[in-house]
Amino acid sequence: MRKRFSMEILCAGIGGRGVLLASTLLLDSAIRKGIYGIGSDEYGMSQRGGSVVSLVKVGDVKSPLIGKGKADVILGFEESEFLRNLSYAKRGGIGIVNTPKKALNSTLQDLLEKRGVSLYLLDADDIARREGLYQASNMAVLGFFSSLGIEPFTFENLRDSICDRLKGKMLEKNLKIFEKGFEKGRERRG
Repeated sequence: MRKRFSMEILCAGIGGRGVLLASTLLLDSAIRKGIYGIGSDEYGMSQRGGSVVSLVKVGDVKSPLIGKGKADVILGFEESEFLRNLSYAKRGGIGIVNTPKKALNSTLQDLLEKRGVSLYLLDADDIARREGLYQASNMAVLGFFSSLGIEPFTFENLRDSICDRLKGKMLEKNLKIFEKGFEKGRERRG
């Protein structure tokens, strides 16, 4: 009998920061490996910097929605949006947050630790800015996530999805930022 597999990922950010592209790349990575994937996007004033939430579910899933306390992974492309969606984090889940901070509020960190949530902080904006493409911080977050080696979201698989979606100079710069995010993840995990 085959083992049942599913993973629920919540991507949270603001308009213009690549949340929707990131969720598309995650879905592409699953489909590339023959894993069923479904997604749903919630966005209002996204063109004006408003909240954008994209839900990605892969594996043995039926509904695109993610309930509170059910997200295996929260990718926070903005710190404030990560915090706003924190109630969706599953016990034992993973949170990756784009922030220049070295630590979040100690009360919040204690709560996440009690819930067994592995929290990773990454200054993805700085990585993207150094490569001259500030709006591509999403690629640094995805690169960091790929360093965790969770199938089907491995470095190679996500990289192939990026190569399929982007072209020319945009591809080159985005790949460089993705790779820098991956390197930061590997450094962090030692």
